[in-house]
Amino acid sequence: MTGDIVERVLSSRRYRGVDAALVERLAAEELPRSRGADDAVKRVKRRLHQAIGAFGGRATRRDDTAEAWNGDMADPKFRAACLLAMRAHASTRERIAALDRFYGAIWDRTGVPGSIVDLGCGLAPLALPWMGLARRARYVAVDVDRRALQRVDSFLDLVRQPHEVVAVDLVNEPAPAGADVVLALKLVTTLDRQDPSAAARLLASIRAPHAVVSFTTRSLSGRERGMARTYRSRLERLVAEVPRVTAVSEASVPNELVFILTLDPAHG
Repeated sequence: MTGDIVERVLSSRRYRGVDAALVERLAAEELPRSRGADDAVKRVKRRLHQAIGAFGGRATRRDDTAEAWNGDMADPKFRAACLLAMRAHASTRERIAALDRFYGAIWDRTGVPGSIVDLGCGLAPLALPWMGLARRARYVAVDVDRRALQRVDSFLDLVRQPHEVVAVDLVNEPAPAGADVVLALKLVTTLDRQDPSAAARLLASIRAPHAVVSFTTRSLSGRERGMARTYRSRLERLVAEVPRVTAVSEASVPNELVFILTLDPAHG
C-alpha cells in the first residue's frame, strides 16, 4: 500500500521531482491516519505542499543564465538573468532586494568560506555572483526537490564552480559532508512542520565551525504578524537544545532574520 501511495504522489506533475525518500516517509506516517489510499495520497500531498510546494513557484520558468554568461560574475546582463531565474522560487525571491549585503554581512563574521554546504538550498546557489567566493570554493547544494537541484547543477556547471548536488530528506538524515560554513536558510520552520525535533538533530550533525540559520519575517502573503518575535524565540530554544553552539551573532536584513552560530567541534 505504501509503495502505491508513493508511486501516485511521484507521478503527479507537481511532485515528480521530489526525493522519493521524503515521500516514502510521509506515506508511512500518513497511511495509518487515513481512510484509504486516496485519502493518504491527499494527506501526503498536503504535507509536501507545507514542506516545499508553497515555496517552489514556477519551476519550469525560462532560464536565460546560459545565454547571458560571458565568464564575468559582475556582468549586469548575467546578474539580471540570475535575478530573473531566482524569482521562480519564493524563498530566493524574498531575498533579492538584500543580495548586495546579505552574504557579505555573514562572511564578515565567519570569514569568506572556501567551502559551503547549503541545506534546503532551493535556487539560492544562483545568487553566487553576489557571494564573493573564490572560483575554487566548493559548493554542496542539498535539497529534496530534484528539479531545483537540476537547475542548480546546470548553473554551477555553467560558471565552473566546483560543486556537488545532493538530494536528501534532512528530517531523517544528517547534514552531508563538512564545510567552512553550513547554510540553513529558512529551513528550521520547514523542518518544524514535519518533526519538531528535526532541526536540533540536524544542527547537532553539522560538521563546520559556523552554521547560518535564518527565518523569514513575513508570510508568503506579505504579512508580518509578529513573526520576528516568534522566530527569535524559536532560535533561542534551538540553541538551548544544541550544547555545541558556543556563540550567536546576527546579520539580519529586511524580511529575514539571520543568525550565525559558532559551533564547538568537540561536541560534534
